[in-house]
Amino acid sequence: MKIGIDARMYRSATAGIGRYSQNLIKNLLEIDKVNQYILFMTDEDYREFKNLKSQIPNPKQILNFKIQTTNIPHYSLAEQTKLAGIIEREKCDLVHFLNFNHPIRYQGKFIVTIHDLTLFHFPQAAQKTNFIKRWVYAKIMRQAIKNSAKIIVPSQFTKMDVLKFQKLPPEKIAVIYEAAAPEKIKNQRSKIRKKYNLSQPIILYVGQFRKHKNIPKLLEAYKILKKEINCQLVLVGQVPEEYRQIIDNDADLRDTKMPGFISDEEVAAWYQAASVFVFPSLYEGFGLPGLEAMTAGVPVVSSNRTSLPEVYQDAAIYFDPSNPIEIADKIKMVLKNEKLRQRLIKKGKMVAAKYSWRQTASETLKVYEEIGKRKLENGMEIGD
Repeated sequence: MKIGIDARMYRSATAGIGRYSQNLIKNLLEIDKVNQYILFMTDEDYREFKNLKSQIPNPKQILNFKIQTTNIPHYSLAEQTKLAGIIEREKCDLVHFLNFNHPIRYQGKFIVTIHDLTLFHFPQAAQKTNFIKRWVYAKIMRQAIKNSAKIIVPSQFTKMDVLKFQKLPPEKIAVIYEAAAPEKIKNQRSKIRKKYNLSQPIILYVGQFRKHKNIPKLLEAYKILKKEINCQLVLVGQVPEEYRQIIDNDADLRDTKMPGFISDEEVAAWYQAASVFVFPSLYEGFGLPGLEAMTAGVPVVSSNRTSLPEVYQDAAIYFDPSNPIEIADKIKMVLKNEKLRQRLIKKGKMVAAKYSWRQTASETLKVYEEIGKRKLENGMEIGD
């Protein structure tokens, strides 16, 4: 088969979708020597892909792919007016759109990954959104669900969420879990603490700062904690100006460390330096940062909402994310109880080890083969 992959959100700046794209493509190219892959990327994505190629064993042996540079931004008008024609010229037997945003004019066979339905539950999560944009979002999402040959989701929760959103046969949805990348960087705990002049236990958050991430409740919890124990809050990610103003204008929050959007290596260093990882989100399709923390040996304190208990299982302490007092109590419990900390660290590594990107790629490849077999049974010719 000739398989097209829409990798225009491959770069790290696209956060979770970027990590998904990078790890899925890397592992697909390592395990599949039969099918041919066409990767549709912007120039910016391709620059990062060049770095990935150096991480693949024996890169000269990986000959079954090519890059088609396609400088069409995701969520753009050109995505709907021009992208379909570019993909159709490659005559792919199957195209995998790694996010719901696909050109609705595309007539070929395709599958789509739907990571979550955040914007339906939290329409304010998208910056600069308005009624028209929300209507377009809903239209494209419904077309993706309706016209795709298969839908991939990262959790049972997201599967049920999609089924509530639009009626369709449950078997059309494949649940394929994601994973945390293995921890390979050398220990940077002391270096990162020295760089930021930190001596107290670190409460770490890694992620975006959209409304559903529930950062204001975490800040309230931190103010409560500071009155009871020595601790330091660190927020890793691109911090919007509104949050900077909230923190700068509150004397009890001004010591909050905000390294910003940093490299994967520095994120890994923060995980190593952390005493506890806290994830207060109101809605997650999977919740990758918590697994990354577990892989790094950090105890996790998490919201009890949506997919998080499904993914983290018994390896986290859970709280009601609407209650900052409870958030503070659960964080303090982990910081003060060394026996509990060690139990969470041990369980966290066990749970994180259940997930692997190699397995994600293998199960995704089975979906490709299922669709390819279906085409053969319908009397259609498979390409190259």
